[in-house]
Amino acid sequence: MAGHEQSDTGLSTEDDLRALYEFTDAIYHARSADDIYASALEVITRTLHCDRASILLFDDAGIMQFVAWRGLSNEYRTKLAGHTPWKPGDQDPPPIFVEDIAETAEPDWIKQVISGEGIVSLGFVPITLEGKVIGKFMTYYSSRKPVKARSQALAVTIARQLGFSIGRTRAEASREAALSHLRFSEARFRQMTEEAPIMIWMSNPNGHCEQLNKLARDFWGVADDGLDKFDYSATIHPEDSDRVLAQMGEAITQNRPVTVRGRYANVSGHWRILQTEARPRYACDGQFLGMIGVNVDITEQESVARQRELMLAELNHRVKNTLAVVQAIALQTFKADRRSPPVATFLGRLGVLAKAHDILSAVSWEATPMQELAREVLGGLSPNKSRIDTDGPPFLLKPKQALAIALALHELQTNAMKYGALSVDQGTVSLQWRLPSSQRLEILWQERGGPPVVAPSRRGFGTLMLEKGLSAELNGVAKLDFKPDGLLCRIEAAIDGMNG
Repeated sequence: MAGHEQSDTGLSTEDDLRALYEFTDAIYHARSADDIYASALEVITRTLHCDRASILLFDDAGIMQFVAWRGLSNEYRTKLAGHTPWKPGDQDPPPIFVEDIAETAEPDWIKQVISGEGIVSLGFVPITLEGKVIGKFMTYYSSRKPVKARSQALAVTIARQLGFSIGRTRAEASREAALSHLRFSEARFRQMTEEAPIMIWMSNPNGHCEQLNKLARDFWGVADDGLDKFDYSATIHPEDSDRVLAQMGEAITQNRPVTVRGRYANVSGHWRILQTEARPRYACDGQFLGMIGVNVDITEQESVARQRELMLAELNHRVKNTLAVVQAIALQTFKADRRSPPVATFLGRLGVLAKAHDILSAVSWEATPMQELAREVLGGLSPNKSRIDTDGPPFLLKPKQALAIALALHELQTNAMKYGALSVDQGTVSLQWRLPSSQRLEILWQERGGPPVVAPSRRGFGTLMLEKGLSAELNGVAKLDFKPDGLLCRIEAAIDGMNG
């Protein structure tokens, strides 16, 4: 009768089609992989007329594992897990149907396991995704079961539907995992931003805040739902407003980051100094979206810095006054013979101390460039500065060491002008320094073209200061070599922590 032709499965063609339709509908509405496997086992056993079946898939290690089954013992599944005629990714292999396992070339132990389960005939049907094997489903029969072409075609159809459904489920799971990770990342980012110990904000193209984290909302007293009414620019101190807004405007116009400080009124009406680090935001098409930035309250730091500057200024003022008083006392004490060599030497040393002090004051007593120190000290006395050649790499001196080297250079220059190379027109001086290691400094003073040098019969104050005092101050050594063709002074110092 038309529409009721019997298939080799024992079911009518109409029953097969109905079963396939029901399977397709079931896997389409399935909410989980287990639902898909259950629907697949139902259609397999129903249309292929087997009372036992299983579904196996390759795991991440490429081993075939049972994921769903009907009528199989735990011992059977344990022993035959991983047994498969295909490898992961094999391209569109045909199904394999075995009429009698005893007649195959399989190892005896496999035959024994299968026979022990009461299985005679088996079907191996590959499950593919985009043409590549991802698993298989199995049919089991307790008696010989020749499988005809129609049943094979039906099995392949079921396997394809199953593979497609598994692929869809995996894609959805992967997409959901990605979305879940994205949601988690977004939540974590929101939490990090919200609880950050600095103010974080984002503005729209009109300059009004779109986002404020908790610290920023607390600073200005803005409610979570009150951003649309909040205008941060109204809280800027009138004396700072034009400057702050102009710098922000320049950053937008020039598309560059900006750092600006200003006074802002907080929720209590108190003025606080905020340092803002911000940059413009632009869409892919170049449309300006607003600014994003952070504010840090530096009120206390600014106060401490101002106090430090005031104290340092006061200290500098007192030291300069003290030097001036000492100089005045010296001039008054030696009024009658202020031009005598001892008095002139003393006053010269005071002048060098004052000059070194001015240099250190300019850098807030933190570090002094060697180049600048040499230029200031050696350029003050000599009328022939062009005859003093200085050369060396840039580096920084600590204040204590800068004072010691300044006095040393003054003594060397004074001695050269009185007795050495700078006392005659053709004499020259070479001052060189180098860093033989990261912890050592070498300074070399070399005179040439002056009168023949004779070693002094006694050590004067200048010589003692160079050889003894300088060595102590610089944690090194200073050696004077009275060579006949010109004085040579070699200074070696420790510079750990100085080199800039």
